[in-house]
Amino acid sequence: MDQISKLQAAQGVQSVEIGLSLFACLARHSTPCSLSDLAREAGMHRAKAYRYLVSLQRSGWVVQDPSTSLYELGPAMRELALRWLTHQDALNLAIDEARRLSQAQGETCFVAVWGQGGATAVRVFQPARVVAISIAEGAVLDAASSATGRVFAVWRSEAPEALSNQVQAEIRQQGFAAVEGEHVSGINAVSAPVFDEQGRPVLAVTLVGPASSLDTSPRGKPARALLAACRRISLSPSAD
Repeated sequence: MDQISKLQAAQGVQSVEIGLSLFACLARHSTPCSLSDLAREAGMHRAKAYRYLVSLQRSGWVVQDPSTSLYELGPAMRELALRWLTHQDALNLAIDEARRLSQAQGETCFVAVWGQGGATAVRVFQPARVVAISIAEGAVLDAASSATGRVFAVWRSEAPEALSNQVQAEIRQQGFAAVEGEHVSGINAVSAPVFDEQGRPVLAVTLVGPASSLDTSPRGKPARALLAACRRISLSPSAD
């Protein structure tokens, strides 16, 4: 008997499986959902679905917007996702590189992944100096004005209209995206992609700092160090 057959034959906890099926319905949606929609999709009565959602809220897996009464994934899901991601080789390597880049360049450095909301910072490292740029883990970066968002948008071929063809071509040619105050006035950033073996951008590593200290030019030390780090992590020839 194989592992799947053993699992099907084993006695489980039905209420857990029902709750997880309801949670899976919510996880499949990219936008908040109503109780009625979730109950209908899960094939259960609204009152029953509500009780399960209450338990999921208590444990942080689900949150409900008090103004709309709609449900969406809670903070526990983010923490689980981050813990899973930390077990992945590329992310572990990127975290190590970002830590070293932050200290070597004296700037804030973070690693981002592509999530439901877009480019999302998952690990942030601050330099030893007192004044540093604050980036919150879990922050979602705009695809038009942030260097990180541009990296994913361009290499995922989902660039917004705000990015001209010329800007997109320049990003691809240089191998990184740079902004000089577009996202936050007075703040510069350079971001480069990390590719998997199939040439897909799975991560981005970004350096952020004051315009007075962070050089965004292709020949500048930050961009060259960043590109070298991302090449070390990437598994695809696209990084070469």
